[in-house]
Amino acid sequence: MSKTPVSILQEMMVKMQMIPNYELIHDGGGTHMNTFTYRVTCEGLSATGTGRSKKDAKHEAAKAMLEKIAAHRAYPQLPASPAQSPVKTCIPTVIPASPRIPPNEPFINAIGALQTLCAENNLQEPEYIAINDEGPPHARIFTYQCVLSTFKEEGVATTKKQAKHEAAKKMLNRIKELVSVNYPEFLDNNEQSHLKINEMISNSIAEARYPQLNRLSSKKINLGLKISDYHIKLKNSFMTIRQELLTNLESIKPDTSDYNMTDTILYKLQEILTPLALQVNVTLLDAIRSDIFIVSMGIDTSPCIVQCGSGKTKQEAEYKAVINLIDSIISLLK
Repeated sequence: MSKTPVSILQEMMVKMQMIPNYELIHDGGGTHMNTFTYRVTCEGLSATGTGRSKKDAKHEAAKAMLEKIAAHRAYPQLPASPAQSPVKTCIPTVIPASPRIPPNEPFINAIGALQTLCAENNLQEPEYIAINDEGPPHARIFTYQCVLSTFKEEGVATTKKQAKHEAAKKMLNRIKELVSVNYPEFLDNNEQSHLKINEMISNSIAEARYPQLNRLSSKKINLGLKISDYHIKLKNSFMTIRQELLTNLESIKPDTSDYNMTDTILYKLQEILTPLALQVNVTLLDAIRSDIFIVSMGIDTSPCIVQCGSGKTKQEAEYKAVINLIDSIISLLK
């Protein structure tokens, strides 16, 4: 019996000690023309699929993910699956509806509530990252990711604001669930539950990072690659999109030095690297003088690409670091 896209993707991920995560983001529609939409995530990538049944939608999502992985790893185009799920009729364009709040449930500003929680517990503010933007101009579907420490949650809606709100709401529910599981005795005491959030997040970070670091360390024992040949490996990895990547990187470099553009350049760089499953990491380093700031900025490739910048202000140091980082990537890809 021929394998379906779902089984091919499952076997591929199991070999990497991972499993694809399927999420139903649109359930039917309540009409005789029901459609379903699934999103699958793995290896830092995400893809969606729509079908007249949940099975069809899963197969379409898995097929789209296989094509993304092939493009990301510069594989040859995958052949069509011999076991495609049958599609009985044409699938109409259906926009996933934003979840409706029950009439008896009060509205909660999840974005504001999450920001307040972070401020009360001395946590870094949550970050909202645009993950996907698809659909025709009159019916866009937006996906935003809320990042808090090592926690990540996604929201999907027909507006950017609603997508951010859904992501923030999921993050709040996740934190509430972790507190209720680890510290049930504090559920009725709001003040004491806040005191335990930092401890809970620290424990969860440690638990989440251990298997990941353990897996990464086993990969890096023998890279089988000289550092002097790394630029060749990097170019080969992105061969199909190398020119497009170079063009995008060149386009975000400013013509003149303007430290006020630091955040914009960093955001655009991350936007370019996100589809490649790469993350920019920024670290403020200790300096021997109080009037000097030193910033390290790197990309989590293997080995990592890291550059530094220094200046009289943190913003100046970050600006120099991100420009140096972009120049390094361009040099390696040329």
